[in-house]
Amino acid sequence: MPLRLLVAVILILASLIVLFLFLLATDTALSVWTYLKNAPAWLQLAYSIVLVALPIATLILFWSWFRPAAKAAAASKEPVKGAAELQDELLVSSRAGVDINPALAEIAEQRRRKSNGEIYIAIYGEVSSGKSSLVRAMLPGARVEVDPRAGTTQDVQHFSWTSPSSDRIVIVDLPGFNLGDNSTAVEETRRAHLVIFLCDGDLTASQVEQLRYLTGLGKPVVLAFNKADQFSTTERERLKSSLASRSGLETGDIVVISAGGKEEVVRLLREGVEQRESRERQPQIEALLVAVQRHLDENRELMESLQDTAVLLLASEKLDLARNQHRAQQADELVATYSKRAVIGALAAVAPGSDLVIQGVLATQLLRELSALYEVPIKEMEIESFLRTAGGKLKNMTAITLAIAGNAFKAFPGIGTLSGGVVHAVAYGMIFDSLGRAAATTLATRGALRPYPAAEVFEDLLNEHLESGAVRFAKLALNRKGK
Repeated sequence: MPLRLLVAVILILASLIVLFLFLLATDTALSVWTYLKNAPAWLQLAYSIVLVALPIATLILFWSWFRPAAKAAAASKEPVKGAAELQDELLVSSRAGVDINPALAEIAEQRRRKSNGEIYIAIYGEVSSGKSSLVRAMLPGARVEVDPRAGTTQDVQHFSWTSPSSDRIVIVDLPGFNLGDNSTAVEETRRAHLVIFLCDGDLTASQVEQLRYLTGLGKPVVLAFNKADQFSTTERERLKSSLASRSGLETGDIVVISAGGKEEVVRLLREGVEQRESRERQPQIEALLVAVQRHLDENRELMESLQDTAVLLLASEKLDLARNQHRAQQADELVATYSKRAVIGALAAVAPGSDLVIQGVLATQLLRELSALYEVPIKEMEIESFLRTAGGKLKNMTAITLAIAGNAFKAFPGIGTLSGGVVHAVAYGMIFDSLGRAAATTLATRGALRPYPAAEVFEDLLNEHLESGAVRFAKLALNRKGK
C-alpha cells in the first residue's frame, strides 16, 4: 500500500474515532443534564462543585509535574555548613589523612581579625583604574606604590585606617582582576566586609560580570566612578545613570570621585619644543567616604554575619579541595596496585581463557574500592555495564598488542622478540590503568559511575598513553618474568 494512501486511511480512522467520542460525550452530558434538572438542589450543587474542581485539580497536578525549574540561583545552592558541622568534617578528614591545614588557617585568620575588631574593605577593579591612588587618598601617610603604568599592584596589600567614627578599618588593595590568575584577590574579596568596585568609565562586559559576582556574595558593594575630573558635568551624569542601570546597585551606592594620582602633562614651550612632566591630581573622595560610613553605621551586624558566612564557606571549599586531592592520590595508588596485579595475573595464567576470569574479578574489585573511596554506591549491573562497554572499545586487540610490542622494542632493543605472554601482560596492565583512571574521573566529576561516559574516557586514556604505558608495564612484566 502506498505511503500516502496509508496516511489517508489513518487520518480517516482517527477522525471517525474523535467524532464517535464527541457524540458519546454529548449524549452523556445531555442525559446528565436531564437528570439534574429533576434532582434535588443539594445534588445539583455537589455535582457542579465536582465538575469545576476536577479540571482545576488536574491542571494543578500537571503544573506541579511539568513546571519549569526555579531560576533563582540561591535556591539551587547547597546550604552553607555551620561551624559545628565544619568542625566535625575537619576531624573526620584529619583522621583520614587529609591535609586540613589550609581550612584551619582560614578559620584562624578569621578569628584573629574578629578579635582585633577590624573591618576589612577590599578595593576591586581592573588594572590602572586607580586602586592604589585611592588607598593613598584615603591614607595619606601610607606607603603605596603608584605608577601610571598598568599593573603596579601585583600582590594583596593591607593598610590600616581609622574612620571618622573611630572604626578600625583595614583597606585591602588588590591586583587588577584582569591580570590573569586572580584567585588570591577573589579570596580576599570574599573575606572582606565591604567591597569598593572602582571603574574609570562606563562598564565593560567583563566589569559587569565581575560586579554580578560581587553582588552575588550578598555583602555591601559601593561602585566608585573614578577620574571624574576628566569628564564634563553632563558626561558624568550620563555615565552615572548608565552605571546605575547596568550594575543594578542603588543610587546611594554609586559615587563619583577622583582618586588623584599622577598624570602626565605636555607643555608647549615654543613651536616644535615640548616639555613632559608628571604632576599630582588632587583627590576628591568625600562622597565615597560618606557611602562607606553609611554602611558601617547601618549594616555593621549584617556585614559581620555575611563575613562569617563567607569565611566558613571559603574554609569548607578548601577542605573539599584537600579531600578531593587526597582521594585522587589514593585513587592513583589503587589503580597502580591493581594494574600490577593485572600484569602478574596475566603472566600467571596457564589455561586458555583463565586470564579473563582473573582480570574480571580484579576489575570488579577495583571498581568497588574506587566507589567506596569516593563514597558513591554502585550496583553490580552498573559495574557489568561499564566493563562490557569498555570491552567494546577494544575492538581490535591485535592492533593494541602490536603497538605495545613495537613500543617495547624501542625501549628494550637488546632483548629480542618478546614472548606472547609478556606482551599480553603488558596489554592488561595498560587496560587496567586506563580503566581505573576513567572510573575514578567519572566518580569524581559526576558523583556516579556512568558506563558510557566512563568508557569514552577509558578509550581516550588508552590511546593517549599507548607508548608511555607500554614502556612502563613492559619493565614491570620483564622484572616479574625474570624472577
